[in-house]
Amino acid sequence: MTETTTTPSLRWGKALANGLLAWFLGFALYMIPSFVVAFKMGFELGPQGGESSAISSQISQAISSMYRENIWLSIGYTVVVALMVLWRAYAVARGTGDNRVKHGLLVAAVPALLSVLSLFFIHMDPSSIVDVLVFLAAGYVGGRWSKPAMS
Repeated sequence: MTETTTTPSLRWGKALANGLLAWFLGFALYMIPSFVVAFKMGFELGPQGGESSAISSQISQAISSMYRENIWLSIGYTVVVALMVLWRAYAVARGTGDNRVKHGLLVAAVPALLSVLSLFFIHMDPSSIVDVLVFLAAGYVGGRWSKPAMS
């Protein structure tokens, strides 16, 4: 009996869904400081009896300026999403043989695409280009680190 090794086909849906999951989890973790600030300000300003729309406006302005002025939050976003991409790329690419790196890059494609869209449609920030490169590198590394299929 001859034994042939087949390379599993690309799991497009699984890889892209995991890329979306990685971005969503990373973005949720990135937004934790805004929730902390909003709750803190809400408890401080709420009992003063001010109008709720004015309080909401103050909270929105504080959060907006916090994210705009703090470079560490931007770096934190990149690092957290890259770690999520690395994790999901590793998980998706495990056992896919020669397609490990392709799976890792597919996982990274979703956050990278969202960064490109952000660059063109939301704000022209050069850090979005860095984000794309870091996310793709994380997907590549996650794919490379995964274990090939057992023979």
